[in-house]
Formats: sequence, C-alpha cells, structure tokens
Amino acid sequence: MQSLISIGIGAIFGALLRWKLGESYNHVFPTLPIGTLIANLLGSFLMGMLIFLTTDHSFLSQEVRLGIITGFLGSLTTFSTFSGEALMLFSRQEYLWLFALVGLHVGGSLIMVCMGYLILKFIHQSIGV
Repeated sequence: MQSLISIGIGAIFGALLRWKLGESYNHVFPTLPIGTLIANLLGSFLMGMLIFLTTDHSFLSQEVRLGIITGFLGSLTTFSTFSGEALMLFSRQEYLWLFALVGLHVGGSLIMVCMGYLILKFIHQSIGV
C-alpha cells in the first residue's frame, strides 16, 4: 500500500510540472513545443542521476524510488504527447520539423540520461564518497 501511495504522490507532482512546462513554454515555438521537450530532457537527466544513485549507492527506500522513478518521472516524461506532436507534424507534411522533433526528443533524452549519470559519478568520485 505504501508503494501505491508513493507512486501516486510522485505522479501528481510530475504531471503538474509537465502541465506547467507546457503552459509556460509550448506557445514560444508552437511548431516544436518546447515545454514537452523540456519535460522529456529534464526527466531523462534526472533518470540518469537516479540510475547512478540506485545502482551501487542505494540509500533510497523502495517506496521513495518508486515514487520518484515510476510516479514523478513517469508522469513528467511524456511519450504520448511527443507522439501526438509528431503525428500532427506528419499530417501537415512538415517532415523536416518531424525529424527535428524526433531527433531532439530521442537523441536529447539519450544524451541527458548519460549526462545525469556521468555528472553524479564525477561528483561522487571527486568528493571520495
């Protein structure tokens, strides 16, 4: 039961942050909604950090990990919104923007997850913990 509560609480905050990012930034460049991109890149960066923290240095309880990873990051990152935005570009035959969108989300997310992991690894090694 604690796991369900933890996931639910995390999901509320992740969804609210995703909504706020969309509200704040998607209008800036409607062809390539920046709020959705920020949500996915930020979520990937944080996922990389959490992978480092939970791989060999697990000091977070199972409930906290589930709340952050499954709840918060699961609702913050948004493959369905990204897919819908890609479909809209495809249906308008804006293929160059479609490839830019896919490249930024997929490539950017892979880069950010690695950066999150490597930054925490570097900090960990630098302070000798």
